[in-house]
Amino acid sequence: MLKIKVSFDTWIQLLGAIGVIGSLVFVGLELQQSQRIALAEMEQRRSEQTTNRALAFLEGEVETWANVQGVPLNELSPKGRMVREMHWYWATQMQQNTLFQYQEGFISESQWDVIAQRIFISWNNCQNREFYDLRLLETAFIEYLETLPDECAE
Repeated sequence: MLKIKVSFDTWIQLLGAIGVIGSLVFVGLELQQSQRIALAEMEQRRSEQTTNRALAFLEGEVETWANVQGVPLNELSPKGRMVREMHWYWATQMQQNTLFQYQEGFISESQWDVIAQRIFISWNNCQNREFYDLRLLETAFIEYLETLPDECAE
């Protein structure tokens, strides 16, 4: 049997190299996590800007919003339709952002279960379905909507 003698200095160098590699892996993981957080923050800010714009149109329109609930779209005044459309635009942006936050791991399962139910109810509100303008939505949200049972297709 052949014996190879390794010096103490070689062992120290090997342990040092392993330590350097381990710390580089750790730094890489930290950078990846920081990037995910930064992307989530950017998505949140973008969503806030979009929803703030929609909410600005709804400022002072609580009474109009209350009066358009349940009214068929073809019976709404132009103002009533705009108020309903802006509300749904706001709601859709919030849903889209929430899905992104959930997929990135920033929303718990129990929170998501409630939000997913709200999205399902909104998606299956057939008289307002046209307000889900798929041209303006992110691909991941469209793909999620396509997985939902479609009660409006019947």
